[in-house]
Amino acid sequence: MTPKGIKLMGAITAIVVLGAGYSLNANRAGSGDEISGAVFPDLIEKINSINKVSIEQRDKTFTMVRDGQGKWSLNESDGYAVSAKAAEKVVVQLADLNYYETKTKKPDLYARLHVENPKEKESQARQIQLFDSTGKKRVDLIAGRKRHNLVGVRKQGVYIRKPGNDQTWLAAGELSAEVKPSGWLKRKIVDIKEKDVLRATLTHHDGEVIQVSKEDPKARNFTLHGIPSGKEVEYATDPDNIAAVVDQLELDDVRKAGYVDFANGKTALAEFVTRDSLQVRFRIVEKDGAQWVDVEALAIHGAPASKDGKRAEERAKEINARVKGWVYQLPSFKGSRLKRRMAEMLKDKKPKS
Repeated sequence: MTPKGIKLMGAITAIVVLGAGYSLNANRAGSGDEISGAVFPDLIEKINSINKVSIEQRDKTFTMVRDGQGKWSLNESDGYAVSAKAAEKVVVQLADLNYYETKTKKPDLYARLHVENPKEKESQARQIQLFDSTGKKRVDLIAGRKRHNLVGVRKQGVYIRKPGNDQTWLAAGELSAEVKPSGWLKRKIVDIKEKDVLRATLTHHDGEVIQVSKEDPKARNFTLHGIPSGKEVEYATDPDNIAAVVDQLELDDVRKAGYVDFANGKTALAEFVTRDSLQVRFRIVEKDGAQWVDVEALAIHGAPASKDGKRAEERAKEINARVKGWVYQLPSFKGSRLKRRMAEMLKDKKPKS
């Protein structure tokens, strides 16, 4: 058995133990007919053969596939790496679902449980499908609203319906199926602590330059340079927020290089330099209201070793190996910091009395 198989079998053992406890408590209070049993009783035996997970809601589709080495990727993000933990979690959760109560058969009540047609314009339902290595569909389920007050070992539940079946059920067990890329992808872009940043420079496409720095690491705040006469920083943390962009910087989505045009005349630049002379550069463009970036790291000549013993050259190599050939959509709260203008951070200086 492969290490991957051993890991999943460990999860299956936990399911079986939990299921045994659950069967003693399944037929308790509720408004529907009380039932029990696994929603997909044969999935446990086939779990190691699952190599494709599909999730659909409205006009969104997420298709995760596993290769021969056990690595997962997301088709809709140009094959970018998926967290194996996230992908395998939903497979195990589906194997862990048990019927709890029957619910309505009336289609006009489906929306209350979020188990209506997932393709409808305002649908909250998610259709989840699992396929094995032969291409056979092992799971096809419409998952709806969650419940958190079940009686028994499993406190959490979810309303479900199988496509083509009018019957709905409340199932016992947890089921998380995100309908955004960030819920599945390996999100890390770079992670440089704010305290390790020496300076950051934003150059907007129209030529305006914003630079912040903290020469003294013990200083409370970063300094904003180039403040016009008669003005001062309104909020002392504004320059800090710019420097903190690279602190736990994660993606919201990702595509292969070429997805956005950095030669459109509206490209901004950002550069972050650390105290141990690592330099990280971003090119930034706005697409559909979101900030997209590509990333390059390099070491300034003669860079000293960092506190963890890695030289800037080694850290730059690690970053470039991860980001080369990709462009990233940033979370809005990070992307907005790269759009900051000098005037937005200033106020009139109060005259001395």
